[in-house]
Amino acid sequence: MLSSVYCYPENKLKKFSIRSDISIPILLFALISYDLFHSFTIDKHLSIDAVGYFTTILDTGNFTDLSWSRQFAEYLTQWPLVFAVQMGIQNLILLKFVFAIGIYLPYLLSFLLCVYALRQEQQFLLAFPFLSIVGINLSVNYALAGEHHVMELLSWPILLLSLRRHPLTWGDGIILWLLLLLYSRTFESTVISALIIAAVLIAKLYRARHNPKPAIIYSMALALSIATCLIAIYFILYPADAANKSNFSEAIKLAIHNKQALATLIFSMVLTLGLIFRNRFLLAACILPTALYLLVIIKGHGLTAYESFSSRTLSLTLLPFLLICTILTHYFNGRFNRLSKQLVVLFILVIIVGDLRFSNNWSNFRHQVTEIVSASRGYIPIEQTVLDDNPYRWTWNNPGLSIVWSYPCVHAILLNSPDITWEPFNPHQTLPLKRYVSYDGIFQSVDSDINVCH
Repeated sequence: MLSSVYCYPENKLKKFSIRSDISIPILLFALISYDLFHSFTIDKHLSIDAVGYFTTILDTGNFTDLSWSRQFAEYLTQWPLVFAVQMGIQNLILLKFVFAIGIYLPYLLSFLLCVYALRQEQQFLLAFPFLSIVGINLSVNYALAGEHHVMELLSWPILLLSLRRHPLTWGDGIILWLLLLLYSRTFESTVISALIIAAVLIAKLYRARHNPKPAIIYSMALALSIATCLIAIYFILYPADAANKSNFSEAIKLAIHNKQALATLIFSMVLTLGLIFRNRFLLAACILPTALYLLVIIKGHGLTAYESFSSRTLSLTLLPFLLICTILTHYFNGRFNRLSKQLVVLFILVIIVGDLRFSNNWSNFRHQVTEIVSASRGYIPIEQTVLDDNPYRWTWNNPGLSIVWSYPCVHAILLNSPDITWEPFNPHQTLPLKRYVSYDGIFQSVDSDINVCH
């Protein structure tokens, strides 16, 4: 009876071992990892708020703790850097790398847990987590340290564990509970994804109502999913910053124009229909969004910093759509054949190629900043430089980036525009990273405790 609840008959469902269908997913994860580490090598993980996170952790030796509802995401990404600082490491180059490792670890953890969740199941369901990464995470890579990345990455092992046809062990249940506990305080947009997961758990709980072990596992997981929804709803209604609510709403409208996300949505929809109906013509139609995005790569310039940051709202829109695609493919026993696997690989490869090409926008911005600060002395108003209208920079992190990128000796600091309403610190009043960098003597009038360059 138990097998009929969780498994299809042998003539309808093939058993997949971890080894039989994992080689392509490993290759895809390696390609995604290469793209991420390329971003780390050009310091893209310091973009937007991240340089503020970085300097705060280095100066305080502790987590940023900016919002209670996002604390677990901060802990998951920041603990390596906090540990390194508390161990006394002072090499800024090494600490930037440690910061990058902390951002990367949730990707690795998510992938390994997804593989674990899909043991004895169809391993190539990993295509949907990969589509989520290239369609959402990589398009929001001007905010690589953002908490929404962790939320998106945790969604997938939670869903795949919840969907398992094979009975969950107590070990599976504990992992699922821990993941949902972490999930509950990552990002407010968990609200829809957590509802989708809760619906899956309700269906599983109903089927397993006469079996004590799975009933306990699913009941506890359902309670945690509901708690996640309630936490998200509360902080949506009462955000830490009231401006966040209107900013997020405006960002949803802007994210609609994200061609990378739009291509992923169309590809995933056509792929899901092709798998469900086992139709080769539908599957072959997946080549259209791939080809269209290839044209974007050839003719386009990539997302601006603001467009990329606004695309964090895809965690509320595109992510739930991809979760539903996965559920439908699983429910209707859609099988990845050779053609569908090739199309998934091609699409992901095209997105990664585009991301690598468009990373030149950030590289050029970084090069311009380092050239300006190395050739100048004192404070430099951003509006007096070629960077003033650069669409690949943010408005409030110029002092932080110019200090970090001047390591080991800071001779000049780029100032933010005078009309901005908030900035992490005022370089006319305080100087960060005094234990890690030296400053030109001109800055002694601001802070007499700085180490002066020799």
